[in-house]
Amino acid sequence: MEPRLLIVEDEPDMLLFLKRFFRRKGYAVTAVPSAEEAWNRLAETEHDLVISDLVLEGMSGIDLLKEIRAIDRILPFIIITGAGTIESAVEAIKIGAFHYVTKPFKREELEFTVKRAVEFGAMHRRLSKLDEEEKDAGNNNLLIIGESQQMKKIISIIEKVSASDTSVLIQGETGTGKTMLARHIHSLSNRSEGPFVTIDCGALPENLLESELFGHVKGAFTGAVRAKRGLLEEAHGGTVFLDEIGELPPQTQVKLLRTIQELEIRPVGGNHPIKIDVRVISATNRNLKKEVDSGGFREDLYYRLSLIPLHLPALRERREDLLQFVGQFVREFNQRHNKKITKLSHTVMRKIMELPWKGNIRELKNVIERAVLLSDGYIIDAECFGAGGMDKDNPGKDSNCDPVLLKKAVEEAEKNAIRRALRIAKGNRSKAAVFLGIGRRTLYDKLAYYQIED
Repeated sequence: MEPRLLIVEDEPDMLLFLKRFFRRKGYAVTAVPSAEEAWNRLAETEHDLVISDLVLEGMSGIDLLKEIRAIDRILPFIIITGAGTIESAVEAIKIGAFHYVTKPFKREELEFTVKRAVEFGAMHRRLSKLDEEEKDAGNNNLLIIGESQQMKKIISIIEKVSASDTSVLIQGETGTGKTMLARHIHSLSNRSEGPFVTIDCGALPENLLESELFGHVKGAFTGAVRAKRGLLEEAHGGTVFLDEIGELPPQTQVKLLRTIQELEIRPVGGNHPIKIDVRVISATNRNLKKEVDSGGFREDLYYRLSLIPLHLPALRERREDLLQFVGQFVREFNQRHNKKITKLSHTVMRKIMELPWKGNIRELKNVIERAVLLSDGYIIDAECFGAGGMDKDNPGKDSNCDPVLLKKAVEEAEKNAIRRALRIAKGNRSKAAVFLGIGRRTLYDKLAYYQIED
């Protein structure tokens, strides 16, 4: 759905230019010459952004902003002002305008500001709606949000294979949500009523790992004063999630391969096999194929585990989803900590888009929880967001690189999305536009702007 802009400008030539310019950019535009008429249009139709000249005949742009803010704290509002009225524009920012643009303005500057304002409003509408909804206890679908093509591809694969008992291998950096994705696959499967048992292969000492996996009989080793069921047996009828599978020692790899092939386990010290019925999902932050090539992981086990291989992208590779994650986290921590956050400052939003988030979703979640806890009102400001040394000591910030500007980050994400869509569509621009959810004319404009060839 095209974002809806309401443009208020009493100079006919400027009004016509803005109307045509933003329609070419893919927006649905309503253009009116007065604040009074704009007010009437707002009563008739919901809009995503208001762009208003500051000085108008009759009701001024600031008066219109005040009227809107009395009933709507979220709707973004951009002021267009002449150089001589900057002070009034700054006053409009204090009242609640998203930004101001001075005449004469550069088209690219105005377009960029409008795009950010629309995204800002969309995120805060999402926050408001989420706050009104009941919390879905045990919701593990947080990962499965966003519009990035990589996640759409993963979701499509999951929908096809979840109902089967096929082994799935999830690879990705630490903090990308591999456990959440495994739980999501389990929840969609025919085993969803059965247990979901997680085994962290990297957290258990080697001498205890086999006992935890396969169980043991009484007297199997010193300290085994009674028999114990293994976690693989505990997962009978459900799913076993082998996290950090790349840490599995060679001897245990052999036993696990036999278990998967024969669907039976032999407890440590035991003589009789036990039949099990489990689905295996495994995960690692390593490149397991390279581990196989270097001899660090068994090739036959690798192919048993990776019948369906999935690679979770890092958060920096799906920046178009960042604000949706933020909205979900704010909602979660509002409920958990009895807070009422409904807004993020412009500075905080810019910072969120700039940071590389090397800790991925886990790091973002921790930062948002801290910011919610430290916020006193309904807004997360730069002070709350930066508390704890985000600017200086943040482990996700690369001190060896120049800061990534918001505009640059967004443009890079958009260029990558367009290139992916063209590849999927095999160069067919009409199909690529459909994949991207934009008009064909809009795609042509973007191809020219970014100088992208098919």
